Amino acid sequence: VEAWESAHVEARGSAHVEARGSAHVEARGSAHVEAWESAHVEAWESAHVEARGSAHVEARGSAHVVARGSAHVEARESAHVVAWGSAYVAARGSAYVEASQYVAVHQHSEAAQIAGGVLIKVPKPTTPLEWCAFYGAKIEGDMAILYKAVRDDYRSARGMLYAPGTMPEAPDWDGGTAECGGGLHFTADPIIAKSHFDADATRFVACPVALVDIIVHSTPNYPFKVKAKRVAGPIYEVDRYSQRVNGQP
Repeated sequence: VEAWESAHVEARGSAHVEARGSAHVEARGSAHVEAWESAHVEAWESAHVEARGSAHVEARGSAHVVARGSAHVEARESAHVVAWGSAYVAARGSAYVEASQYVAVHQHSEAAQIAGGVLIKVPKPTTPLEWCAFYGAKIEGDMAILYKAVRDDYRSARGMLYAPGTMPEAPDWDGGTAECGGGLHFTADPIIAKSHFDADATRFVACPVALVDIIVHSTPNYPFKVKAKRVAGPIYEVDRYSQRVNGQP
């Protein structure tokens, strides 16, 4: 298969795919993918990916990625990455990375093994202020401005209403114990909220959340989100770039 522009391909077995432009490929089994330009590849199991240009690869399981140029690789679980040029690698889980001299490697897990490259050990945020600083959440006074991606009726994928002007409170608050469920969940960026929590979202809202109410879990599976019991200030609608819409104050 040769995938161009915005094509979407799911490759399994021993399939071979060449992806270019903004093509999106999901590769599993022993599939082989060659990704060029700004192609996006999700590689699972023992899939093999060769990434060039500004291609973006998310590698899981025992996937093997060879990255050149300015390719970006997110390596998880026991994925194996070999990176050259000015490639960028984020190493998580027990990923193994072999990198040449100028490859930037962000190590997010102590279990990840890194050989070569420019190593940057990424600390885990443990407090609301650290989390906001790490993910770039805006702070106004004693509140952080966090985001939800919602449907046309301002409800989240779970059915919670986040209408502009309201200040919702979680009916199932668990005191902050569980990472998922038991509260209201937020991200520091509208796009992250849509891409990770609700691909069918059509609107975005900003939610002022008190810093003292934010729960940051110590060993999260979803480090880019936090939870809280309530929204502490009136919600307002924004666009995907966090800018207010519809003339809202």
